[in-house]
Amino acid sequence: MVRCMKNKVIALILSACFFLSACGAKAPEQLGLDEPVKPVDNLNTKETKEYTEGGEKATVIREYAAPDGLCNIKVTDAYFDVTLNEEDAIPFEVGLAYGAAVKEVCPNYAQILEPYLFDSIRSAFSNLDGNYKAVEVRTNTLFAGLDNRYKQEIDGFAKGIGATGNGIAQDGVLTETEVKLAQIGPDCLRQTACSGLSLWGQKTYTGDTLAVRCLEWLLGKDKSICTLHTVLHVRNKDKSFTSIGFLGMLNVVSGINDNGLFAAILDVDTKREYACENKACYSFAVRHILEEYDNATDAGNYMVDNSENFTFSHNVMLTDGKHSYCAEDTCEKRKDDEKGYSVLRDNKTPLMKDLKLDNPDSLCIVNAYVTENNYDAISGNAVNAVKFAKYNRWVAERDKFSMTALKDMMTQEVVDSENSGSKVVENVHSKYLTQMILLDYHQGSVQAAFTGVDGVTDKPVFYEIAEF
Repeated sequence: MVRCMKNKVIALILSACFFLSACGAKAPEQLGLDEPVKPVDNLNTKETKEYTEGGEKATVIREYAAPDGLCNIKVTDAYFDVTLNEEDAIPFEVGLAYGAAVKEVCPNYAQILEPYLFDSIRSAFSNLDGNYKAVEVRTNTLFAGLDNRYKQEIDGFAKGIGATGNGIAQDGVLTETEVKLAQIGPDCLRQTACSGLSLWGQKTYTGDTLAVRCLEWLLGKDKSICTLHTVLHVRNKDKSFTSIGFLGMLNVVSGINDNGLFAAILDVDTKREYACENKACYSFAVRHILEEYDNATDAGNYMVDNSENFTFSHNVMLTDGKHSYCAEDTCEKRKDDEKGYSVLRDNKTPLMKDLKLDNPDSLCIVNAYVTENNYDAISGNAVNAVKFAKYNRWVAERDKFSMTALKDMMTQEVVDSENSGSKVVENVHSKYLTQMILLDYHQGSVQAAFTGVDGVTDKPVFYEIAEF
């Protein structure tokens, strides 16, 4: 990271970084990166698709209902649609029913999940040489600190799916420890890049909020995680919510409750030493706020107030249709000579020097803090800098947005060119995209595009997945 050149670097980035993936315009000589930026060809996609305001309906191929009525799974041609009935139910029994149902509809679940777990472990730890004791310690420590209700659900799921024994070993058999690790992956191993954008007021035709969340995770060998896309509806009276994630997962990486409160996690690497003792899982904290709060302000303040309890620093994208925020959550106190603090950022929060958003009725989120005097992960970081500048430019280029226009904007790039992911080209719609989630607060609808095993496409299908 280039720290000493922060102001100069950011100014250069904001004035020209969008040329990294579009137009053949003359680029500046340096952006605080390892090599000069080079002009590239126009990388807007030539593929066309006529999007509409609504999403398509996925085709249901099969449906399985647990005998006790606690779990129902619809297998569609794009994702698993799961409903858990937690009203007046014992959490362990709900987890048990979920695990048994997964084994029924996805009998090769262990053969998909376990290799993906080890891909994630190797991504986080490069020199373990087959000794996974450190990962096991993290897993058991964090699991012990979960709310008892969540622990019961996970224990029930492990039993229902047929997990046996403890420990972590790549042997084709899921252990109870590996099931626990899968549930707390973002808190134990961390993931990769994400971004988000909210628009409202003068920037939308209806005045109501439109939002997009891009989830970019490790796809795994053969893009195995793409076979487990899941929309999970947890029905529990006033604690009901919908989570967009992966089969079997009970935490929340992206989710919305029946009141329209949306929350999603984005990693922020602040280069701090990892600690899990007496720490909490922020992916389950996000589930907690969806269960307990009906507005983004209170939910965001909860995340900020508890930020020192979490394992990794992160951002949480929050919106409820009336207010949009980014909870910039720093996981531990800083020394007096270090920058980094937790804050609930909105569109009026002062930004780092030389950073700006030209569109008042918008909020952009990347894998970095951008609040004034906060930890700097923008300078010299092409991924964050380019995405931030692109969102700013794209939003400024349109007077107002509809859902159709938002889809067109988010799918305008060539996803996978020979330069994608290099120091030359950084995309918002990247080849690492796992899920793209769209929210329409005028219609009360949630749509999503799911990356398949063939990889990310320039013009994906957006499915109607939930209402609120």
